[in-house]
Amino acid sequence: MRSALTRTFSAITALAMLATACPALAQGKGGKKPPAEPAAPEDPNLVEAKKHMEAGAAFYNDPSGHKCEEAYREFKKAFDLSGSMNAVKGMGLCAMELERDGEAISLLEKFLEAKGDQLDPADKQQMETDLKALRSVVAWVTLKSDRPGVTITDVRTPARGFPITNRYTIGLTGTRIGIHPGTHEFKASVEGAPDQVWKVEITNGGKYDREFEFDKGKPVTAEGFTEKDFLGNEDKPAEQPSRPVPITVFVVGGAAIAAGVAGAIVGGALATGARADFDASNGKANSKEELQVLEDMRSKVVTLNAVADVCFGLAASGAVAATVLFVLRPEKKPAEPPKESFAFAPWAIPQGGGMMAVGTF
Repeated sequence: MRSALTRTFSAITALAMLATACPALAQGKGGKKPPAEPAAPEDPNLVEAKKHMEAGAAFYNDPSGHKCEEAYREFKKAFDLSGSMNAVKGMGLCAMELERDGEAISLLEKFLEAKGDQLDPADKQQMETDLKALRSVVAWVTLKSDRPGVTITDVRTPARGFPITNRYTIGLTGTRIGIHPGTHEFKASVEGAPDQVWKVEITNGGKYDREFEFDKGKPVTAEGFTEKDFLGNEDKPAEQPSRPVPITVFVVGGAAIAAGVAGAIVGGALATGARADFDASNGKANSKEELQVLEDMRSKVVTLNAVADVCFGLAASGAVAATVLFVLRPEKKPAEPPKESFAFAPWAIPQGGGMMAVGTF
């Protein structure tokens, strides 16, 4: 994967170092050259950036092997000073060899986007192929802790060769890193607490989450406690009196509604129907039996109307009673806090521990 990117790196870096000047060599009379114009002063940031680029190239091309950690730092300084895309490519190559695959993908994509059109087509195609392979194997791990400023040392032990070590700083919000698959050992270190170790087998394209908890199960001590912690919420504002609606309001109100519905049914439906039947038969009775039936129909109309009137009366009375009960409902005063307060709290020091009693009487 790395051969094509590596073989062009030295040439690109060397080109970035050149400060070429191409003045016009116009001939004057008698073959004399015109006086040279004074050169414009060079940007000091660019001068410094070139020094760091040269140092990064030297570390990367060291005869004993690529010194990628040192080279990465030099390329990063060069980029901060100049914004050079060649420095970005150098950082990406170093990140790839350090197996910080997620960072390598981001940097090399940035380089291709900025300078891909200027690359040799074969080199560009090879870089895109290598990036595709990186994306297919990179594993993403989210690391976080219940303390800020935790140092994570990640060691991957390959089947052959030397272990690969990387370091990160994480905190409460978590840090997401893209790493190479394999056997990893993550060691979390923070001042004042024992190290925590997480050993895991990272698979191609896997996603993992891990939180290092340094304060979990921490013993409670009396240090930092105040009297307020033991005596309760004495500083809370006093509760205001409330006026809850008594249950009788709902009972009486519900009965009034039921009576009103019953009156509507009896008076509006039953009584009206009975009156229609009576009106239809009135004046047509000839025999004694028919006259008795007509009288029964009339009595039924009178009875239904009387029942409806009673229901409406009960509904009106119930509504009045519910209103009175609601308006005159009593206030509920908040319960007075106890005059005596007593509490225990644990305490601990290197020489021992015990219980502390705090209270007011």
